[in-house]
Amino acid sequence: MFTALRLEVIKKLKPDYVALAWDKPKTTIRRRKELYPAYKAGRKPAPADFYEQIPILHELLEAFGWPLYECDDYEADDIMGALAVQAEAEGIETCLVTSDLDMLQLISPKTHVYIMKKGFTQIDEYNPESFEEKYGIVVDQFLDLKSLKGDSSDNIPGVPGVGEKTAIQLLQDYKTLDGVYAHLSDIKETLRKKLETGKDSAYLSKEIARIWVVAPVPLDLGATDVPKSDKVALKKLLTKLDCKRLIH
Repeated sequence: MFTALRLEVIKKLKPDYVALAWDKPKTTIRRRKELYPAYKAGRKPAPADFYEQIPILHELLEAFGWPLYECDDYEADDIMGALAVQAEAEGIETCLVTSDLDMLQLISPKTHVYIMKKGFTQIDEYNPESFEEKYGIVVDQFLDLKSLKGDSSDNIPGVPGVGEKTAIQLLQDYKTLDGVYAHLSDIKETLRKKLETGKDSAYLSKEIARIWVVAPVPLDLGATDVPKSDKVALKKLLTKLDCKRLIH
């Protein structure tokens, strides 16, 4: 699956540089759990055979010439965000390939996000215009949207009783989370009470859901150069893994 996806990415996006971000085992969510102990509670553990495949993944990455980034106390999303911010500062256009909608907060004119639904065959590409068309708000409002509606997949609470439709309407009316709370007196009573009760939860959710782009992972363009793939080693490894159909 990883190898097939890698080849699809190269074929369709034709990148000059490629890097992979990884959740480092055991330390990936500690900092967020210090803020909110129930963060990601209820998540099912990875299948047992997943960990058995990690050494193979490392071999593949070495053959592909892709650097693997991981960092204590930062999740893969944070690492991708940090690398994207650095690339943008260098004037480099960035494509973030992920299945995590949290990454939409990183969209910019130079950073596009590709949300995978089923490998690379079913994927949504987001730029500032397509994001606004889908959500009815601008990219800078996405984190406040998550702060209000929460995220059940990561067990981020948001404001209990406020769903996506209501949260979008609030942001269309009042622009930001701060703006919503500055105009509570203008909001109908039932919703106002939910917002008042859930204020601390909303601001906590904002900090948890934020992509921490300060992850200490320096971008090394030389290490991410696509033509560095070791084709001989890759062919040998794919043959050993009985993935001959991917050799071309």
